Amino acid sequence: MALLPRRGGAAPEPDTEQVDEVETEFADDPRRTAGKGRPTPKRSDARAARTTAATRAPANKQEARSARRKQSQEYRAAMMSGDVSRLPPRERAPERVLARDFVDTRINVGPFFLIAAVIYFIGGLVPNGVIRLAATVLMLFGILAVVVDSIVLSMQVSRRVAANYPDSRVRVRAYAAQRALLPRRWRLPRPRVSRADPRP
Repeated sequence: MALLPRRGGAAPEPDTEQVDEVETEFADDPRRTAGKGRPTPKRSDARAARTTAATRAPANKQEARSARRKQSQEYRAAMMSGDVSRLPPRERAPERVLARDFVDTRINVGPFFLIAAVIYFIGGLVPNGVIRLAATVLMLFGILAVVVDSIVLSMQVSRRVAANYPDSRVRVRAYAAQRALLPRRWRLPRPRVSRADPRP
């Protein structure tokens, strides 16, 4: 038959232009790209990533409030213990530990000034000019004593920190002065030394 090719004849060559057009269509189709540019993560890795994300971010406001309350309780418990190993990193600085120990082994004017402030407040309520004047004078002397004591304390603490830690940049003057203003039982972190102990 004339329509069938002969067995010994050569096979017809494919149309090169049609092949190029088909390859171009496959290359331009974004749905037929080979990969995503990165390896597909394992199922265990994906599950671990989801678990980590869930633990970092609270699901709702109640969980966030509970987490903040727990952190606050842990922080206060550490500050109340006075144990240096349990304190926050900022309070574990050796310069701050030295300043706290120095203040706690010293008789400070700050607690007595609080007593003078209470007397001044009560004296202002008494309808007597002499008592009011005495309370005012006592208050002024208390303020002056606190200022002088704070200056002396800051200089002493600064010298000791410089002697023990020459390369330190931690500021302890204001830290020590603020701690010295409070009564011993109100100080946080809790004192770990007594007044009878030798000064550091």
